[in-house]
Amino acid sequence: MSNPSPTVRKYCEEHGFSRFVREGGFDHLLRRWTRTVAHIDEGYRGLLVEYQNDMDARRLVNELLPLASDEERAEIEALLPSLDTRFLTATRAVDSCIYGQENAAKFDYSPDHDWWYYRIPTNLNRVEDRDEWPE
Repeated sequence: MSNPSPTVRKYCEEHGFSRFVREGGFDHLLRRWTRTVAHIDEGYRGLLVEYQNDMDARRLVNELLPLASDEERAEIEALLPSLDTRFLTATRAVDSCIYGQENAAKFDYSPDHDWWYYRIPTNLNRVEDRDEWPE
């Protein structure tokens, strides 16, 4: 699977998603999530704003999942559970959303549904903005 299904592509276009997501669909998002999880496993080096952006990619997978074709769904189901398990192992839960409570309320993020926004890497020794991260 290299091109997104027409339904996914249309949704991405209608919602103004980046060219990478519009053209790459789940392939792009899953490659990105794979890299993100690997970076977290190694000891995350990015800034909080970069981490937030990485977590947005995981949210897009969930947002687009109901629109996935059978082929897309099969690829997602084959890869995503193991990536999510690795992510959960390499991160820890935090009480507040990584975007702050105001944004969590604005966008209706919750720890049950949007769990990736309520976790941070266990190893933050390599980040430059340690004071910016939620505790």
